[in-house]
This record gives sequence, structure tokens and C-alpha cells, in this order.
Amino acid sequence: MTVDYRRIGARAMEHVRHLAVDIGPRGSATQGERRGSEYAAAEMRRWAQGVSVETFRCSWTYSHPWIVVGALIAVSGILLWFSPVAALVVAVVNLPIYVLLASGRGEVGRLFPKRQSQNAWGRVPAGAGGPEETAPAAATGAGAGRAKPRKVVLLAHVDSTRAALLFKPSALKSLRMNHMVNLASVLGMFVLSALVVVPAATDLGARIAAGLGSVFALIALYGSATLVHREIAMPYVHGANDNASGVGLTLAIGEHYAAKPLANTEVWCVATGAEESGYPAGAKRFIDRHRAELREEGAVVIVLDNLGAGELRHLTAEGIILPLAMDKGLLDLARRLGRTHADWSVRDSVCNLGYTDATPAILAGLRTIALWAEGPDGLLMNYHWPTDTFEKVEPETIERAATLIMEMIEAIDRGED
Repeated sequence: MTVDYRRIGARAMEHVRHLAVDIGPRGSATQGERRGSEYAAAEMRRWAQGVSVETFRCSWTYSHPWIVVGALIAVSGILLWFSPVAALVVAVVNLPIYVLLASGRGEVGRLFPKRQSQNAWGRVPAGAGGPEETAPAAATGAGAGRAKPRKVVLLAHVDSTRAALLFKPSALKSLRMNHMVNLASVLGMFVLSALVVVPAATDLGARIAAGLGSVFALIALYGSATLVHREIAMPYVHGANDNASGVGLTLAIGEHYAAKPLANTEVWCVATGAEESGYPAGAKRFIDRHRAELREEGAVVIVLDNLGAGELRHLTAEGIILPLAMDKGLLDLARRLGRTHADWSVRDSVCNLGYTDATPAILAGLRTIALWAEGPDGLLMNYHWPTDTFEKVEPETIERAATLIMEMIEAIDRGED
């Protein structure tokens, strides 16, 4: 069967335009995000089955927990001059908060104020013809006796982020280093405090440790100040690349398979909320709610994020620290398919500046892979900055992404993963 990838790419661009231009900024747990989710649900109701909007409550910004981490570093640095024991207590409290936040292994945002967000999703059954059908196959006839269909879950987040000075294009190359400085500050305060409280510590050593702690404290205060500035002065971005592109592709691909269903695979199209909130809260809620069914039936999760500009990449792992690995079989499949498009320069990459909707899927034990696109400098295009507009989206990248994603889905349908 010949697939018109250009048409599917053009359809995805229509969705990207509506989300990024007609709706505009879609901050986590805001009215803009809600409108984006409602649009995705309305589109899916035309061709998918069982379309649902599942609401949940979550934190709406990553600034809150990171400000707390920075403030606790600063408090430890100040206390080192007066009460090393108290400084150590604060450092001990800060360490697990940082580890959970930076590794994605825990949703620290649960501790902070919450607002309502939502996930919109629908099913495209195998061998069905549209939303009027109620089962993947008839009880008799050609579909009788067929094994229960596999599931491929497409995850793409609707929300867009608030810009921050940390993501200014001229500063973006330093973002990884900033994360490592943050790690050094958290660990440094723990080690310095522990060294000062040991009985063998000298007055000179305590003063040196306190001086180093003051350096860490100043760095942390600067970082926290940039986050306060973010919340007060910076706008939400239009999020055309991050991530109207992923949602647009999810809707266009789902619509295609509703008209031309796969033989053995049911496709779930999921537009998640609150991915930019400091933890992919929408993906976590969705997977928790449907975990039993997804695990029982060996579902494959494909995360679509930042696919609107640059060269295609398949992620091997993600996380600021303690990275989580993508599924080896899916990576091998993506690499093999990428090699069939030699002029696209598809290759491996690592998300070491944060995490995607893949993190909760991996932690739930689901076979998962994430795809995105990078610029020539190895960075995401217009990442978390007001320049992330529809005009910067590249139709050729969208079309290539649709091609690669659908080739992966169809290879999975044939059991090649």
C-alpha cells in the first residue's frame, strides 16, 4: 500500500498552525492548554473510538521545586558559618529532592500548589473503519480467530512552556553546564557540611568550607533569581515545535490509520497535558490509569516531541542525572529504518537537559522510544524561547518525521521489533 506522506505531513502542519497560531501559548494547566486538549479531542472524535478527556490536578511550573532546591543550597551555605549541624540537616533534606527532580524518578511537583490539567486520547482499532465500529474485528468472517491486536501508543504533549533567561539562544549551549553546576552545588553543600561536623575538623578547615559554601550559595541564589524572573516577567511561548509538532503528527497519523487500519495493531493517540510542569505529569497520570492494560498487552510507546525543525533523532536515554534507557529493540528498529533514508542523517541522541513523556513510561516498564529533531549544533530549535513560532516549523522535517514514525508503526505491526 502506497502512503502519501506529503499529504500526512501537510495535515499535521494544519494542526500545528491551529495549535500554535489560532490557540497560541498553551502553558501547563492554563486555559490555553485546555483549548489545545479540547481541539485534539474534537479532531479525534471524527475518526477515533472511545475518545476521552481525563482531567487531573498537578503543579503547573518547574520553577517552584527548582527555586526550593536553590534556596536550600543558599540556606546551607549561610548556616555553615553559624551552625554546621543545621547546615548538614538542610543539605540532607535537599539531596533527595534534587535527585528525584533531576532524575525524573519522582514527581516533586506533588508538594506544590495544583491546578487542573487534562489528557485527551482515543483509540484507532486494528482492522476497523472509523468511530462507528465497536470492536477490532467481527466475531465471524475474515477477522474471526485473529489474535488480540497489539497496541502502539503515540504520546505528545499539548502544553507549551514559559520562556526563561536560561533558554536564551546565546545561553542555551551552557545549559548542560548549568545543570552540572547545580549538581555540584547540591553535593558540595552535603559534603562540606559533613566535613565540618566531624570531630577532626579544624577552625581553618571550617572557615574554608564555609567560604566554599558561600560560593555555592551565591550561584544557587542567582539561579533561583532567574526562575523568579521567569515567573514574573517572561511569557509563555507559542510552542510550535515544542510541541504542537508532536500533537499535529499524532493527529494526522491517527486519522490516516482510522481510514486505513493496520492489520494487527491498535493505535492509541494521546495528547498529554502538563509535560512542561517540571515532570511529565500528564503522561504519568495516563500511564498509571491504563498501566494494567498496557502492560498486559505489551504496548509499545512512541513519544513525539520537538519534531518541527532540524534533523531527526531517536533518543537512547533521557534524564539530567541517572538517565533512563530507551528500549533496545525499538532503538534497533529505528536505526535500521533511519539507514534507509541515508540523506536524512537520522542518528542517536540523548536528552540530558531534562526528560520527555517517555520517563513515566520507562519507569512503568513499558517498551518506549522517544523521537525528536535537532539543529546543526545538536540543540533543539528555538527551545523554550519566544521564537518557537509556526513560521519556524519546517514542513520537510514534519513530513520526514511522519514517514519515519509510520514506518516504525508498520514494522511493529509486522512484528519486526
